[in-house]
Amino acid sequence: MPSRDDALPFDLRLVNSAPAPAPGEVIGIVVARNEALRLGAAIRHARHLGIGSIILIDNLSSDATREVALQFPRVHVVEAPTNFADANFGIDWVNALLHRYAHGHWVLLFDADEMLVFPGSTRPGALPQLCAHLDGIGSEGLLTLMLDFFPREPLHSTSYQPEQDLLEAAPWFEPPQLRQEHEPDFPHIATYGGIRERLFFPETVPTRPARLLHQKLYNLGWRLPPLRRAAWFTRLAPRRSPNLTKLPLLRWRDGMAFRSAHSVAPLALAADQPSGALLHFKFLQDFHARVLDAVARNAHYNGSSEYRRYLAALKRDPDFTLHGPHSLRYAGPEQLQSLGLLRDTPAWAAARAEAKVFAPTPG
Repeated sequence: MPSRDDALPFDLRLVNSAPAPAPGEVIGIVVARNEALRLGAAIRHARHLGIGSIILIDNLSSDATREVALQFPRVHVVEAPTNFADANFGIDWVNALLHRYAHGHWVLLFDADEMLVFPGSTRPGALPQLCAHLDGIGSEGLLTLMLDFFPREPLHSTSYQPEQDLLEAAPWFEPPQLRQEHEPDFPHIATYGGIRERLFFPETVPTRPARLLHQKLYNLGWRLPPLRRAAWFTRLAPRRSPNLTKLPLLRWRDGMAFRSAHSVAPLALAADQPSGALLHFKFLQDFHARVLDAVARNAHYNGSSEYRRYLAALKRDPDFTLHGPHSLRYAGPEQLQSLGLLRDTPAWAAARAEAKVFAPTPG
């Protein structure tokens, strides 16, 4: 029977047992809605990394998401029966559960279509050692870059099956042309570029003349405090493509909080530390159906505007594919490092070399 020690906020309800992580255990947390297709692969990858307890927040799934989660030991399912957007796109649920169960633990917030990689992550059980290394250098988090993966064929022709590794079905990515811009919230950077910007948000590329003029005019207005404080003026800001910066791995303590999927409460990062990448598997055979659902529910950021872009592209070309002449087949974290998309450090390399025990978490 589920533990009933205290009522959870936001009408959250434990479906099975409450998390009781052991000292030093890395905790995973994921918000999911109708993710039965990918969820098993995401959990298997998390366990390969060495994550122990996983909290699965199920937001009104109508497929087998919950059943898939309950097949795995130490996956603790929490039902979230309320509106996703009203909970700050699930972030309020995440913060509440981590404050309840995760104090003193490293935690990884991931989506069911994301897999974390970092230098050395191919070795089973590498994540707890990375967390110990970050502790040792005074860091409380790991910065990551989101990198989109896709199949060669049109998306509707993809035949990914839940028992497969996601990289079997969608092993391709396009090395992105990236740029960073300052953000007011920690970690104070946003990274833009990549294949989604090129295909779905071309007008946001800053070198385009119209975009460049728009930005210059907006910057002039921003210098005037009355305009800077006006909500109507903020709405005139140039559009941005999806932010690719995430900070999903944190040591949870008092005062810690995710503010969004891309920003957190201020925390300590070391000057010289490795980085990670979130391999992102949004683009499979269910992409069209998921886009239609997101647009119909209007539950995502800015009125699901990103998903409306996807829907327009699919209407223009039902045989849409992301694969092109610049696509590369994924060959591991070392490849991403050679492309400048991952950062290793001598200290982390030495720590990996000295490791005596590397073991995946069972289950």
